[in-house]
Amino acid sequence: MPPSGAEVPGLDSWLDYISTVHPSEIELGLDRVRTVANNMGLGKVAPKIVIVAGTNGKGSCVTLMEALLIKSGRSVASYTSPHLSHYTERIKIDGKPIDEASICIAFSHIDECREGVSLSYFEFSTLAALWIFCQANIDVALLEVGLGGRLDAVNIVDADVTVISSIALDHQDWLGDNLDSIGREKAGILRSGVPLVYGDAEPVGSIIELAQKLGAPLYLINKHFQWEITKDDCHWRWSGCNENGALSVHELAIPALHLNNASIALQTLSLLNIDLTKVSVQKAFKTIQFQGRQEHRLDTETGVDVILDVAHNPAAAKFLAAAMSAKKAQYPEFSQISVVIAVMADKDIEGIALSLESCVDIWYISQVEESRCMASEEVEKRLQSSGHLRQWVRTESVVNAYRQACKDSCSFARENPGKKQLVVVMGSFYTVAAVRNLSDSVG
Repeated sequence: MPPSGAEVPGLDSWLDYISTVHPSEIELGLDRVRTVANNMGLGKVAPKIVIVAGTNGKGSCVTLMEALLIKSGRSVASYTSPHLSHYTERIKIDGKPIDEASICIAFSHIDECREGVSLSYFEFSTLAALWIFCQANIDVALLEVGLGGRLDAVNIVDADVTVISSIALDHQDWLGDNLDSIGREKAGILRSGVPLVYGDAEPVGSIIELAQKLGAPLYLINKHFQWEITKDDCHWRWSGCNENGALSVHELAIPALHLNNASIALQTLSLLNIDLTKVSVQKAFKTIQFQGRQEHRLDTETGVDVILDVAHNPAAAKFLAAAMSAKKAQYPEFSQISVVIAVMADKDIEGIALSLESCVDIWYISQVEESRCMASEEVEKRLQSSGHLRQWVRTESVVNAYRQACKDSCSFARENPGKKQLVVVMGSFYTVAAVRNLSDSVG
């Protein structure tokens, strides 16, 4: 338990404490977590449970399902990681972050029950979320896997529906260096007879094999469920299925979100027999705000347009590049794009840059105050060696890099009337979190 002095430990004290209990930041495996969960007497966290794994898109899928469930009148709990602004964002009831006191009570209970068993920061967090959900009167729990799936702490829970949003190369040191290996790890959340909703247009073989071996009903995008834009380019429609037959929702206004993830969310909830009407879907998607996912904001000091995105692997960077190219086509005044980037040391910075280089005019290479961050000098060296840099600025502070990019964007606008330079901040959750409070939401 954290030192309390004369006062009851607050959340900051607990977070400092759980960061030091375990000798390593990441240790995959379920034995320790299961032992403590049993000591806590954890039961089923909700009548219906969805577990979401995947390389990219899993957090967005949780956010989409959360909004849909709220609009359908269900009580929903969600657990995601990491957070951008405040730890409480990780654990939500009906879309609202849980209060700090409840988290502290949960941490205290876990600490009493662990009886000397060492737990990582993420394992403490996961058990806290599960314990809080057990106390709440909720209909559905949405649980996002932290890393991988098979050995992730979330996997002590058995789901009613499992989701794999996508598979791409990331965290190779932990999950393997090819898609089949990564897919096999993420497919560890599958259970015999439990449906899997899978969102890759080109499915990874190891996932299909394991689903078939376990007898897990498989729902594949573009085969069992799909989305399409209507001929007028103003609407989209979704179609899917469950045990009762075919389902569809038509004439939906096109939202500012990834329709693949929206389609996955709709298919998943259809398997829970949630009624999906055009009205409820429209209302849900209208209210969603994705923090740190192609999030459009305005710099507080200069008013410059800023896009914040936590993309940190080549696949996510490729998707971001497509979105930025589309924005330039839609808004011709954005004639240039500058990218402020800081990444963790285990990331494929060359692959990220390759995915982005066709739409980036100037790079602002930086780093964040995090022990796992790749030094800006190393990023510069590797991108120079790979030939991905044409014009760039390097600084050791992501905040300074961001401020410089915004000032340069202002200068560009003054020198080029009618044109703008869009500033994109990306590379990790830490990167976005470091500068997000320097900008304001749009609208």
